[in-house]
Amino acid sequence: MGNLSGRKGTVEVVTETAAEAHLSELQRALTALPRQRTQVLPALHIVDEVYGYLEHAALEEVARWVHMPRAELFAVATSYTEFRWSPLAPDAVRVCRGMSCQIAAGGSEVAGEAHECMFLCAAAESGPIAVNGAERLEASVSDAVFAAARAEVPGGLNRVSARRTSDPPSSPVWRGWEAASRLSRSECLGLIETAGLLGRGGAYFPVHLKWGGAVDAAARNGQPILVANGEEGEPGTFKDRWLMESDPQRILEGIRIACYTLCASQAFWYINGMADRSAAAAESAIAEAQAAGLLDGVSVEIRRGAGGYVCGEESVILESIEGHRAVPRLKPPYPTERGLWGRPTAINSVETLANVPDIFEFGADWFREVGAAGMPGTKLIQLSGAFRNRGVVELPLGTPVSEIVALGEPSEPLAGVTMGGPSGGFLAPARFDTPIAPGQMDGHGALLGAGGIIAIPQSFGIERALAVWAEYNANESCGKCTPCREGSGRMAAALADGNWPDVEALIPLIAAGSLCGLGQMAPNPITSARYQFGGSVL
Repeated sequence: MGNLSGRKGTVEVVTETAAEAHLSELQRALTALPRQRTQVLPALHIVDEVYGYLEHAALEEVARWVHMPRAELFAVATSYTEFRWSPLAPDAVRVCRGMSCQIAAGGSEVAGEAHECMFLCAAAESGPIAVNGAERLEASVSDAVFAAARAEVPGGLNRVSARRTSDPPSSPVWRGWEAASRLSRSECLGLIETAGLLGRGGAYFPVHLKWGGAVDAAARNGQPILVANGEEGEPGTFKDRWLMESDPQRILEGIRIACYTLCASQAFWYINGMADRSAAAAESAIAEAQAAGLLDGVSVEIRRGAGGYVCGEESVILESIEGHRAVPRLKPPYPTERGLWGRPTAINSVETLANVPDIFEFGADWFREVGAAGMPGTKLIQLSGAFRNRGVVELPLGTPVSEIVALGEPSEPLAGVTMGGPSGGFLAPARFDTPIAPGQMDGHGALLGAGGIIAIPQSFGIERALAVWAEYNANESCGKCTPCREGSGRMAAALADGNWPDVEALIPLIAAGSLCGLGQMAPNPITSARYQFGGSVL
């Protein structure tokens, strides 16, 4: 770019410096955003896209645009782990150190800048995922990576995971929404209750109670808001990205039905900051639905996260959307009572919402045909680690872990599996007959969580897997509360030193004193390993 200025009858070309060009590009991009605090995270993403990192002068420009003190903006920006604060060298190598990638590395160290998890666990085969240069992650890896994540293991029921058409029409067909629109809102809520749909994000809270709570709070606190949670920040999980890329219209139809039931006119679709393809698919789906008139009266806005395990926690998503630091809120009040801007807010995972359309199209009885008592329906399970068949499989709740492990086909003898991510636990081979179910499946820390199952080979060992989770929890603590901020790091160090008395002393302090569920559950892998493996491990 350049400026033309006349001087003494001549034309002088003044070329902008790179810094000036970047600043001009940033200023133009910011004009598309309302001048509100809630636009802080979108503005930070713009800075990251323009500069490749969070440049200090650019942040001052953002602070002016959103009418926010500079110190407060810097506090918000530093609460996210994905943003960089300096340029990345062109020859730099970013290496995933997630559990599945460490298993794939076979104990060898790969030089490069470490990332806690890049969420491409199904693609980790002969070594960790590594990205060269300063490109965006998903622009740097091959399509084969995502093809691996989409590979279905034979034996699934293919309800939620089955694409309803191999060539989606330009005008979406929402049969579930058509059925829901013929019912009253109370009838819609009743159908969800009859179906017995539980949330699929990890907590498995009954959906009808969450929606009903928001409806009940509307008279006191205003019109409800819906948030579709596609953050998916748990290592070993990738089914939400698979759903968003494969069939975003199914999720959007679920959003529409939920908004109708809640009498909500505003929804936010919160998507992981690294999931560029998911966000692009969601944007296209929204545009198609708007053109078809399917979203009349409802606005659906995409928001991107920016890293941090804690960003999957409900109240952190609310803080993020409002433009605050990515840290949890005190509870109560719960989001269904006072969520976004004090209004009742229902937060559902995208897998939960993907189940909704079929319940209305085929009925509650159809939904309850599979599953087990008190937990009807299917669950998307993600297999990674020492499995030959890595990817997504859909199976009924209540399926024994042994059947899932057999579908995955271990590539070598297993020491066990880890489930529920860093907040979950382990299962020893002798207990693979345990069925997948909400809550603690064995009563001692083994959780289904979001459905990620990582096979741990004997060559890697449970002790090393336990150390990976302890280090992850320590590194990913948001730092808001002392028990998690200080305790998780000390617990990881004590575990590494074999100082079991200190570990035992820290477990109840962290579990009882941490502010949010992620801190409270950080000791779970340790207590689970002790129960599952006893003195053979610790």
